[in-house]
Amino acid sequence: MPDAVPRPVPDLASADLTGPAPTSTSVPTPPLDGSASPDVPTVVGPTALDRWLLWGGAPVLGAVVGFGVLHLAGWMAGLPWAPFQGLARAIDELLGERGALGVGICLAVGALAGLAFAAHAVRDIAVVTVGPERATVTLRGDRTELDRDRVAAVLVDRKDLVVLGRRAPAPVDRPASPASPAARASTSDVGTAEGMPDDAPTVELLHVRTELASDRLAAAFRSHGWPWHDDDPWAEKFRRWVPGDPSLTPSVDTVLRARAAMLQSDKTSDAADLRRELARLDVVVRDVDKVQHWRPATPPR
Repeated sequence: MPDAVPRPVPDLASADLTGPAPTSTSVPTPPLDGSASPDVPTVVGPTALDRWLLWGGAPVLGAVVGFGVLHLAGWMAGLPWAPFQGLARAIDELLGERGALGVGICLAVGALAGLAFAAHAVRDIAVVTVGPERATVTLRGDRTELDRDRVAAVLVDRKDLVVLGRRAPAPVDRPASPASPAARASTSDVGTAEGMPDDAPTVELLHVRTELASDRLAAAFRSHGWPWHDDDPWAEKFRRWVPGDPSLTPSVDTVLRARAAMLQSDKTSDAADLRRELARLDVVVRDVDKVQHWRPATPPR
């Protein structure tokens, strides 16, 4: 077998293998506070302290309450004059006489109740994302989008985030018959945002309880140039609703009557639906201790 002829080792240094490494492009992430650059959206939502207090504190508090209920039931069962004797004796017999097992069951039930409360409380905190041209509000799975060019005022009214502006027009069905190009061009903007008249009334676009700090919301909207107000610019135009007010149309008065009944029954979801119905009727309403105050929609400033 012939001897193997040694081959020269290729010079790796001479090859162009040491060029500049590819640069990685970092995608900016929205900051979770009220301060941001004008181009990066700002996200305002539950803080780390909020989540720690809810997910960590609520189960501990629930366990303490469960432990206290167990001992309270045992104490009440020995007092013939104490109320709820039946319930107290049942808890004492089922759990109090089981020693450590009963205590563990009470702690576990209390902690689970605390977790359920925390999940419900976190769901009731809105997440508001503010950008230079658009803002979104997400609450309980519902998402509301707002266009900057339609908004006239943003404010907090008694812990509720309120956005006033021009509502989007309803789409208009175009005729199916053929038309000339000029006719099609003249109607191309009907029902779109560009076809919205400039003198459209300013109505309530959003009214929702966010459970967020007002200063964080104000900083987020102001940093992106939104028209933030400390108070309602048209607050002096509100007046208390009186059934049968002659300045109201029959349809508006009917909706206000129905909404007053919803407020007295604590049906907040139905009252919110009727608030949106009033906005479609060009009426803005605010509630003060379950008493409705209303004002007509105003022209833009």
